[in-house]
Amino acid sequence: MSRTTAAPDERRLLLLSLALSAAFLMETLDSTILVAALPAIAADFGVPVLSVNLTVSLYLMVMAATIPASGWLADRFGAKRLFLGAMVAFMVTSLGAALAPNLSTLVAMRILQAIAGALMTPVGRLLLIRNAPPAQLAAAIAWMSMPALVGPILGPLVGGYLVTYASWPWVFAVKLPFGLAGLILAARLLPADEPRPAQRFDSWGFLYCALVLGAAQLLLEQLVHRFLNAEQLAALLLVMTVALLLAVRHFRRCATPVLDPSLLRLPLFRTAFCAGGLSRLGLNALPFLLQLQLQLGFGWSAARAGWVVLCIALSALLLKPLMRLVLGRYGFRRTLAGNAVLAVLTMVLLAGCTANTPLPLLVLVVLVFGVSRSLQFNAINTLMYAEIPKSRQSASTALGSVGQQLAMGLGISVAAVLVSQLQQLGLTLPATAMSGAMLAVAALTALSGWLFLSLAPDAGAVVSGAGSPKKA
Repeated sequence: MSRTTAAPDERRLLLLSLALSAAFLMETLDSTILVAALPAIAADFGVPVLSVNLTVSLYLMVMAATIPASGWLADRFGAKRLFLGAMVAFMVTSLGAALAPNLSTLVAMRILQAIAGALMTPVGRLLLIRNAPPAQLAAAIAWMSMPALVGPILGPLVGGYLVTYASWPWVFAVKLPFGLAGLILAARLLPADEPRPAQRFDSWGFLYCALVLGAAQLLLEQLVHRFLNAEQLAALLLVMTVALLLAVRHFRRCATPVLDPSLLRLPLFRTAFCAGGLSRLGLNALPFLLQLQLQLGFGWSAARAGWVVLCIALSALLLKPLMRLVLGRYGFRRTLAGNAVLAVLTMVLLAGCTANTPLPLLVLVVLVFGVSRSLQFNAINTLMYAEIPKSRQSASTALGSVGQQLAMGLGISVAAVLVSQLQQLGLTLPATAMSGAMLAVAALTALSGWLFLSLAPDAGAVVSGAGSPKKA
């Protein structure tokens, strides 16, 4: 009888995970698909390409600055209501961006879109954590996180094809069917929730966080695209430093801060946040470096390189049947540390590939890397929320989302800086600079694996199922 009642619950949770994942797909596609369209937008509006880059940099800055408020707003107005409203706002502003007649309107739509995205994805994760039983949390997060793994890699390829064979407004409109389907499904499946008692909003803490996170995101963009002069850069660094010092002082005194650093006292959350952030940095940098290596190093076309890099995203689908099995058999400690070793080995192999490497062998290594990358990210996401009490779930998703956002941006920036610095050291562009950068980010991934060894052997066993008795 338990099986007959459990099966519908599992199917409902799977559908809910997929519905919530629509928000992640829209947001991650939005963050990457636009890059391919920047030259076309600049030509259409008659402005320099660097001016259009504001649509990317301001979006990332506003999103990073707004995320800290998501947890408080979810408690104040109800998580379901806020999530559905944010999805609608994201789709409306996406349509507004597609119809924008000039750059000023497009930038305004992107700022509003960033605010909606900053509320949509953290609250979506919060809803899944609240509705998934601990034993099913790993599988649910794996399904919901898939778009976050696929979007950054699929985005440039889809964007390139849309700009080449259609027009740039389609990079905004293409996401709308996914969002509409997810909105309808989430509205039906999510149980009604009432606003929870919320403490007074920490406005000063939010201001300090907005300044620090916004400035940090702009600095990350500055490492890749230089658009600030020396005086502006110095002023930005000063603002970020002063705001950071004020934030640290404020959080020590505030009883209910907008970002709760005391969550880092929880061992599982701390390890997932710190070691997981380092792991995200290296594993997010590799696809970017591989794209450069194939195009600039091997002389491939963008389309051919895009299809190979797309294998990283497609391989995430191979992991889904294995996620619960691997965690249940090996637990978080052995899975995260051992999988980091596998990821490092594939990164080293990719660094050693040349233009003469047989294509089937290259694709095989890329697929293995993709499975390892997907497993690592899903396990980290599950570990982060494995021991969070219900009263602190909102705060944990806000802080966790901030860490994830910065780690993703930092991964691309670090990769670009490594290539640039290695070139200045005399390494030639065609392959050695990219290969050297791959080895450097592989070292960061190896360090994260070593940090995961600090976990107890039975860490998160309630969620992973490791060590649970076998059923006859």
